[in-house]
Amino acid sequence: QALPLWRAILRARCAPKARQPRRRGRAGRAAMPASIVYNYEGRQVKAPIPTPPRVDVAIAQGAAQLGIPKDSFDLYDRYGKIEMAEDLQRAIHMAGTGDCHVEVREHEHYRRLRGVEGRHDHVDERLESLEAFVNGIQGSIDRCVMSASDQLKDMFAKLQYKVDHEVVKHIQELFSHKNQLQRDVRIIEEKLSQVDITELKAVAAATTTLRDEVQDAVQKVNALSQSWPLERARLEQMCVQSQQDLFELQKYFMGKLDIVIEADADLRREQQRSNERMALIADDIRLGKDQTTSLEKRCAMALEESDELRTLLGALREESEHLRSEHNQVRTRVCVLEGSATERWQGFCPGVLYFKSWHRTAKGDDVQFSPDMQVATGRGFLAATGMVTGNTEGLAVADGPCRRFGTPGCYSSYYELEVDEIKMVPEGMGGLWVGFALQSCSEIAAHHSHEFDGWLVGGCGRAMVCRAGTGGASQEIDEHNLPGTFAPGVEGSSVPNVKHAIELLRAALPPRATGEMREFGSHWNSQNLHIGDRIGVLWRSNRDVGARLRVSVNGDIVLTQQFVDAPTAEAVGFFTPVVRLAGSGKAVRLLPGVTPPSKMLAD
Repeated sequence: QALPLWRAILRARCAPKARQPRRRGRAGRAAMPASIVYNYEGRQVKAPIPTPPRVDVAIAQGAAQLGIPKDSFDLYDRYGKIEMAEDLQRAIHMAGTGDCHVEVREHEHYRRLRGVEGRHDHVDERLESLEAFVNGIQGSIDRCVMSASDQLKDMFAKLQYKVDHEVVKHIQELFSHKNQLQRDVRIIEEKLSQVDITELKAVAAATTTLRDEVQDAVQKVNALSQSWPLERARLEQMCVQSQQDLFELQKYFMGKLDIVIEADADLRREQQRSNERMALIADDIRLGKDQTTSLEKRCAMALEESDELRTLLGALREESEHLRSEHNQVRTRVCVLEGSATERWQGFCPGVLYFKSWHRTAKGDDVQFSPDMQVATGRGFLAATGMVTGNTEGLAVADGPCRRFGTPGCYSSYYELEVDEIKMVPEGMGGLWVGFALQSCSEIAAHHSHEFDGWLVGGCGRAMVCRAGTGGASQEIDEHNLPGTFAPGVEGSSVPNVKHAIELLRAALPPRATGEMREFGSHWNSQNLHIGDRIGVLWRSNRDVGARLRVSVNGDIVLTQQFVDAPTAEAVGFFTPVVRLAGSGKAVRLLPGVTPPSKMLAD
């Protein structure tokens, strides 16, 4: 029943509408196309243009040319569906002098019917093949039919029994329901007789109005669907622009956040440095108070002894002139004769004043010494974190060269330290550094950055080579101002030999305009030291190439480090002890006048 309904709807839509008179000007008298070209599923057929142009005639011509029912399709041009004569005239006018091309779009149910016809042909082919197959197996089918007939007889007997005993009861119930349904139908008919036909007509009239409103709504929806792609493109462009702006804003905020984090870290470092400085100032104030108390006591004692001093002042004035005249001679004699009777050892050279304590000025700005100049304490912030390159924090230098042991050309320099105080630091920051410098303590103190040529080991399993910068100073050899490593009093030394040694030293360590500190890997971690540990440090320059630095802790050798770029024994003389207080190493005590054990001197 649905198919005739659809056909009626299609006929209603395809029915010709009343022609609207229009004015014909000069454009109406223009050249018209010769024929209409119907495009249908890749096929193109031509037909003459109907006169006057009517949609139903054009559809009938297309149906005749294509061989399809005329109610099964609609005509479309590039501007939409051709429903009225005005639409057909528009298509003919827009074609100009050429052929008027229209597209034949078949209705959906007709396309489906063609698909059903194709499937029906396919089913017929399958049915023929099945019949041939059935004829081939007719004998087996007969046997199966006989067997099935027997089974059907049994099933029929069972079905008869079931019908007699069960289905009849249900049929009786259905008859009773049928009677009830008839009574309900009569009631419904009585109620339908009471329905007002006038009211139904009013509803039909309202339906017509609603149909017009629906058509207006459809037109609005079509207009909205046509404008929607433009609006969608504009919205997508706005979304893309918003995403780009959001990405740029995110990058801007991330950059600002990184700057804030760095600023916070800088503020924390500055705050920690300020706290360290406040601690140093507090220690200085405490030491100042102790020194002030001691000074007050000394002042009181000085006042008590002032009378005796007045008496001795006259005698001192008489002897001052004699002391001034003989001062240089007495100082030389003291340096030469110091320990000559009791402190002789193999390689002892009279006239050389070996170290006794730490030097007062050859040190880092944060280092403080005990009153007897034996204990050096480091309080720098960078050194406490284990960073010793690029600064002088924690630097402590002895006030003289090391003692030498051995034979000429194979001397060993040796000194010992004692850990006086340690500091708890995170794992990996390391501890103190120990080593030797070629320059004397006076040369290191006179340098504007306290730089020196030396070799150190320690920290967190590291070794370091230090080079002093000359700052563009002249490198001429001055006989009256020789480097500190070639101190007077060395056996067999002379000015020509010293000049030759200086030339060898400059060949091994060329002068640099700026200083340098270069670290590389080692295997002694000084962070594991404890209070009271004794550290022995020995340096031996080889005859042919390089040198070695050996470290012992409480008599046990813990490190033998080779420095292949160090000068040979012929190019150097005396070495000065150098210590960098860093990491866990906070304070050390210098132990002068010690002799190295035999296993430290062994090859």
